[in-house]
Amino acid sequence: MMDSHIDQRIKRTWDFFLANVGGLLLGSLVVLVGWLVVIPGPWFSLNLLQETIESARDGRPVRWQATYERQGNFAKSWGLTLAMGIPIVIGFMLLIVPGVLLSLYWFHAPMLAADGRKPLDAMAESGRIFRRRHDWAAFLLNWLVLVVLSALSSAFGPLIVLSLPLTLAYLAFCYTDEVGPVSTVALPRREVIV
Repeated sequence: MMDSHIDQRIKRTWDFFLANVGGLLLGSLVVLVGWLVVIPGPWFSLNLLQETIESARDGRPVRWQATYERQGNFAKSWGLTLAMGIPIVIGFMLLIVPGVLLSLYWFHAPMLAADGRKPLDAMAESGRIFRRRHDWAAFLLNWLVLVVLSALSSAFGPLIVLSLPLTLAYLAFCYTDEVGPVSTVALPRREVIV
């Protein structure tokens, strides 16, 4: 389960990054070029996140080519970007706190979408995970790690090449720690009949 042991997760993220430095850096460069062009940016990002999650689960190297090879993620990536992005931006404009709360509530939505869920289903499931945990402090601490990585890349522009793969790997470990090593999409729903 995702917890506040961020020191261990940071170490695992760093080890994963070092083991996959070539694939992650090349994939991140493709993502950054995609964001410069705008249209493929969310698609490349979701593809690389999906590849990072799969690599973390399977213990195989990250393939940077997966950043642009997964054609089926284009509409899903834009749907998630707009469905999450617009409310979060509005929340940050309304005194910051609503934006932070929405970011925490939808913390797992990108990973759930990368794991095969539809955007709105991913956002709803992320909210269920957040409510089920009753531990907003763990989400806040992990979210703050991502904020620090973003702040470093904002302060020192070239660091974005390092902060993007570290962010994706950290997100992948937060997600796999929460839902386990098995894809949540592949699990059948079980009903208890009394």
